[in-house]
Amino acid sequence: MMRSVFLLVLILLPSGAFAQTAPKVTPGRAKVEAGYKFQEKLNDSTATERQVIKNWSRIAQDTDVKRDPDALAIALSCEALERFKIGEKRMSDSIFARGIGKFRLKKSKAYFLVVYADLDRELNHYERAMDSYEEIITTMDSIPELWDIYFYRSSGYAPYAYAIDASLGIAKIGMANADYHKRAVELLGDEMARHDGDALGIMALVCLHHLGAINNESYKFKLDLAASRKPELRDVSVTFEKQFKAP
Repeated sequence: MMRSVFLLVLILLPSGAFAQTAPKVTPGRAKVEAGYKFQEKLNDSTATERQVIKNWSRIAQDTDVKRDPDALAIALSCEALERFKIGEKRMSDSIFARGIGKFRLKKSKAYFLVVYADLDRELNHYERAMDSYEEIITTMDSIPELWDIYFYRSSGYAPYAYAIDASLGIAKIGMANADYHKRAVELLGDEMARHDGDALGIMALVCLHHLGAINNESYKFKLDLAASRKPELRDVSVTFEKQFKAP
């Protein structure tokens, strides 16, 4: 839903990747921070995408970085993101697969995992994509730090943004492949029950409606009930409905 925003967040908030860490910065993490600073040269065209990719690849091979699982995971994931941006999707997916499993810090992992799952979905790696989406909606369904990003804060669903993207991915897989329809309905049904009355619950409701698991009458009733408690959720539902019309 918001892939370009995720990439923008990575560029604008380099220190955010280590928000959960202790004050001490390991040598490996310092080198990753330097990698973010080098990546910022893309903003004024003093570095090319290829140079940034090469730099992230070099950082991922550094001994200090390899000693710190999260530093290595971020270096690999940043290389994968840059390769994704220039259209090297299969190479990106392969590098993501190496990096994602090394994360120890959930909030460092979250935005990388969303893009990785979306990429797997594009490449029809549905099983792995569904596993990633399930991890997001069950363990990363509310991240308060997203309130600090204006785009999400103004949307009205800031803490749930990653899980909302994952919900859309789950629904699209369930709609595209009948083998995953039941699992999609079950995951989204559980999510709607856990988040009754908030934006993530509304996203699950919209998804279930498009999957044919909720008929028009029930959909309208549930939406009206939620909007009677929180009127802003009606506008949120309109935003979510538009996502199913996007390519």
